[in-house]
Amino acid sequence: MPIKTSLVNILNNPNKSFIQASIIEPNKNQTEKAGTLFILTEINQPNKIAEKIIFIISQLLEKNYYLNEKIFLAEQLNSLKIEAIFESALVKSNRELLEFIDQQKISFNFKTLNIIVGLIYEEQIHFSSMGQNKSFLINKNDDNWQISDINPSDEEHEIEDLAAGKIFSSIISGELPENSYIIFSNPSLSQYLLGDEFVKIIGELKLEGATEQIKNYLKKINNYSNFCGLLIKNSFSSLSNNNIKYYDSDLINTENKTEKLLTTPGSINTKKTIKKISLFLNKINIFKGLPKTIRKLFKKANTKKEKSIEITEHSSSNKRRINKKNLLIIAGILLLILVANIVFQKKEKSEVLIEENASNFSELIEQKQNQIDSALLYNNEARAKEIIEELQEIINSLSDKEKNKIKNYSEIEEKISEQISKIQKMIKLSNPREITNFSNLSQEADTMAMEYRNESGKIYAVDGKNNHIYLLNLEGNVSSILSKNDSISGDYAISANFQDNSYFIVGDQVITINGQDQISFNKINLEDKESISSFDVYNSRPYIVNKKQNQIIRYNRSGDTFSSPTNWLKDNSNINIQSIAIDYSIYILTQEGEVKKYLEGSPENFSTDKITPPLEKADYLKIGDKYIFVVDKSSQRIVVFYKENGLFINQYYSDKFDNIKDMAIDEKNNKIYILNNNSVYEVDIIL
Repeated sequence: MPIKTSLVNILNNPNKSFIQASIIEPNKNQTEKAGTLFILTEINQPNKIAEKIIFIISQLLEKNYYLNEKIFLAEQLNSLKIEAIFESALVKSNRELLEFIDQQKISFNFKTLNIIVGLIYEEQIHFSSMGQNKSFLINKNDDNWQISDINPSDEEHEIEDLAAGKIFSSIISGELPENSYIIFSNPSLSQYLLGDEFVKIIGELKLEGATEQIKNYLKKINNYSNFCGLLIKNSFSSLSNNNIKYYDSDLINTENKTEKLLTTPGSINTKKTIKKISLFLNKINIFKGLPKTIRKLFKKANTKKEKSIEITEHSSSNKRRINKKNLLIIAGILLLILVANIVFQKKEKSEVLIEENASNFSELIEQKQNQIDSALLYNNEARAKEIIEELQEIINSLSDKEKNKIKNYSEIEEKISEQISKIQKMIKLSNPREITNFSNLSQEADTMAMEYRNESGKIYAVDGKNNHIYLLNLEGNVSSILSKNDSISGDYAISANFQDNSYFIVGDQVITINGQDQISFNKINLEDKESISSFDVYNSRPYIVNKKQNQIIRYNRSGDTFSSPTNWLKDNSNINIQSIAIDYSIYILTQEGEVKKYLEGSPENFSTDKITPPLEKADYLKIGDKYIFVVDKSSQRIVVFYKENGLFINQYYSDKFDNIKDMAIDEKNNKIYILNNNSVYEVDIIL
């Protein structure tokens, strides 16, 4: 191998920093297939933790790169890039390192880390640099040595990445020119290596001798600083012709391979065609009967001497007809073989193109997936979303044949689905906990709405068709019928809460349940009941959404009746109301799935994040002290936002939520309760 390497590790001051320049070469076979990994680090945190971190990084890189299954496919698939495998190993190692630090509860300041990780493969160098370490290319220009800085330039971005635990940045790749050097070093070493005297040493001596000379000079010049570096030289020299042996068989194989590569798809291989025709003619031996025919003709000529001239002419005529007939047969056979060969060649080339395209697409898809993982690892969701859109365009461009040719395509689809869920912050609940089913209390139960009281840990649910109010005590999950009353009657019910009371509108009644489970009924004069979609209570006054009027109607209490409806919205021309929730302001969920905030009938400057899939239609919202919860029944999900600024947090989905009727919030214990059909589900949420 023409690439030579040499290390510098001089630890003069153990209390200043931890340094290490090292080469990773597991075994000769793996190195020949996948190249050589190297690591150069300086940690300005000189303790056992620093040493442990570097050891873990080395182990993870060795495992994730050399044991990557795609390494073994690299020889078979020309389109498979080592650079992509290396980048994948970096991303995976970074993720596993952070997981290890979190599991072991290690306190490590990433801002103290200066690291370069690279790969030497053939004459190519691929490396990733983070921190203050330096990288230089030294090559000869005429009689002088020219030094080129190849360090990444975005230092501010690097500091942000390090603070977030991102230790590997984008990869820099390039070919090392003949008789040139690449030098990686910590900041202290770079101050000396760029001096004329040191460049002269590097240029004039062999690599091993130059390294030893540099070490000796450094010990004389500075015995306080720590130095680590890696010198890489491309010492390629052309081989003479005498050292090359030629073998006929190799030349034939090479010729065949070259011919195959240079043949354009759908073209005809002349040599193969002629060979096939010859073999075919030998098998069918179309001229086998011709001599026998001629002998018969001459026999007739001998027995009929008196007609010799006529027979001769007749024989010549027959011979011409036979030759013509045979030539036509041969031409027809050749034409058939030619057509068959064209069809075969086209089919063969088509298969080759599909195989090559599948290989290229497989590599491209994996590269995009690794980029998505990297973006998600560092919470760059906007970039991850961009890449997933690019990836979906690639997938959509594939034919069914190309998809079938891609190895493990189903796994690729599964991973894409997982990545989309991560980008969407979609938490799938495969088996949410069912804590009760009110059908156990009444076989004809039709629960319509529910409310939760945090202080007592109780859930109330209304069944207007069976005149029931159900009670679920979460301590022991014991359910019972709290009340059966003819006043609890209606085809729909909607819920609300204020302070210590739970409220339901059923039919033309407002039902109030206080902290002692006492129930009271108050009439409400509703106009156009079919248009009522939501209500809430503030200062013991109900606010009701009338979708037909596109208005929030506020009622006042007069004795046992809620009456005197007034329009609360001052201007309702630019909003289509679906649901409301009140804390002091009124939060409005529009029919288009947007959340607005109004105060004293006028809009405030507030909006929620756009999410994916978009909330194009939603059904109702609830609010807690800090959060907004939106129910989208059609997509079987609950979406959570910050109440203060509308930022999106998470969304929860379950295929069991096929008919969500209501939701209650226990913000204190990070739980929500979902009423789906007659069942109540408990869901733990991440806030």
